[in-house]
Amino acid sequence: MTRRIALSCLGLLALAASPALAQDEKIDCLIITGDHRGHDWKETTRILEGFLEEGGRINVDVTATPAEDLTEENLGKYDVLLLNYRQTDAAPSGTVWTDENKQALLDAVEGGTGLVVYHFASSAFADPNWEEYERMIAGGWRTQGFHGPKHAFTVKKTPAEHPISAGLPDEFAHEVDELYQNSMMVDGNVVLATAYSDPDLPRGTGKDEAVIWVNTYGEGRVYNNALGHDAAAIADPQFQEWMRRGVEWAATGEVSSGE
Repeated sequence: MTRRIALSCLGLLALAASPALAQDEKIDCLIITGDHRGHDWKETTRILEGFLEEGGRINVDVTATPAEDLTEENLGKYDVLLLNYRQTDAAPSGTVWTDENKQALLDAVEGGTGLVVYHFASSAFADPNWEEYERMIAGGWRTQGFHGPKHAFTVKKTPAEHPISAGLPDEFAHEVDELYQNSMMVDGNVVLATAYSDPDLPRGTGKDEAVIWVNTYGEGRVYNNALGHDAAAIADPQFQEWMRRGVEWAATGEVSSGE
């Protein structure tokens, strides 16, 4: 795998899949959670569900028992899946994914179901490494990622033209959050937003670090957003707008307010 920011025309064309839904159709989203090392998944899930359902376009269901609900039949009910999950050694009942669960997720996304990878979900199944998951989620934290202390920072759009970022401000001042650094970039990634890691701060790299990017996995559109450590960070209206647009694009290939 190479760590690079891909902005090629070929990469952008590859992400321009035809819409799965008309703009006036409801989007059915499933948040997959129940375990998330070092993160309050109950609180973040509640907030995610709340703001995604505002406006009435997106219907959100939640599973905290993926071992029961990651099946071909159940995943087939949804247009987009949102991962707020990272397994732990002391996993709650019903959260340990079987091989069948894993294959059902891969098959759903490869077949055209959208995927949203939220924050630390990009570190799931990294040790030992589930390579196909890594490809599906378009990289991210894995084992080489890191961050310094939480702080406020500016998020900037890249020059990439994309429905998710179209019409949004060129930059916004983000609430206190973790700035992920050294995220893995896989072939085909198109980075939509970065944040500068101040070298004068602890563990700062002096680089523009990728924080939001997109890719495809088979027929499925994949949106990876590394922001949003806790309730304060995801209360940021700008974060919420980027996330709402990412969910809509992953489900449909378009963003209704992105023109």
